[in-house]
Amino acid sequence: MLSFEQARAIAYEALAPTWETGACGDYTVADYGYEDETAWLLIDGGSKLVIDGDYACEPVGRGSTFVDKRTGAVFFLTYLEAPDRIDAMTPVGRHPDTDM
Repeated sequence: MLSFEQARAIAYEALAPTWETGACGDYTVADYGYEDETAWLLIDGGSKLVIDGDYACEPVGRGSTFVDKRTGAVFFLTYLEAPDRIDAMTPVGRHPDTDM
């Protein structure tokens, strides 16, 4: 089983080369996310979104980034595709305060 840090590295290696750095910054994978029994759900995107919380930089047309804990496969799901799964996931790492 892959660790959360391994999943972050896998996603970065797979997605950073395809990221178009622009106004939203470099591709970034947060040091917090979510998990269930089979996958890690990563918080990723441009640094202005991940670090600064600028939701104008939210990627449109792509689901959330998941990494399979067993195989390391990177895949994407939207909330509409798997609401029960995403709602049931357990937080990993230290999530930022939402009372900003």
